Amino acid sequence: MAKHYKVLFLVLSISYLFSGELTAAATATTTTKKALSFIKSSCKTTTYRSLCVHSLSTYANTIQTNPQRLIKTALAVTMKHAQSTKLLVSHLKNSQYRTLQDCAPSPYVFTIDRLTEAVRELKLSDSESVQSQFLFHVSKTQALFTSASDDWEVENTCSCRFSSTAKSVQARLVNLRKETSNVMSLFNAFAK
Repeated sequence: MAKHYKVLFLVLSISYLFSGELTAAATATTTTKKALSFIKSSCKTTTYRSLCVHSLSTYANTIQTNPQRLIKTALAVTMKHAQSTKLLVSHLKNSQYRTLQDCAPSPYVFTIDRLTEAVRELKLSDSESVQSQFLFHVSKTQALFTSASDDWEVENTCSCRFSSTAKSVQARLVNLRKETSNVMSLFNAFAK
């Protein structure tokens, strides 16, 4: 008889454990759906919507439905891509690097610097409790994003001179410009 109770206890324990996991999984799925919906809705304010959704969807569980997390994540993704592009550029041959500089006079360097400064400003806005100080940091961050985006307005007319590696760099630079524009749009939409 005691053996039957042990088996019953074991079956009930296992059922209880699995029911908790299923509830957690259902909750996680609902949270993820809400987060993805929030990301898609937020990306409607950007010029490059599909790029915005694609680059942020991976981080849906982190972002959830929090505008501040959305902006910080978008900024972090853009910074990561800027740094990897900078690393790729540093490995170009001298002739390829000169061609790239002739066509687009290092706007990525300015953009990376400005994005870094924008991250710093955004972090400062978190620590400020006074509304006027927060608005100051928001305003400064908006100016930095605008400046970073303006750096990319150099028209590229010499892509035919690029090797395949340099064309890859050029494609990354174009993508980085789009991501910077998207971050600025998201920031402006939520800074209102």
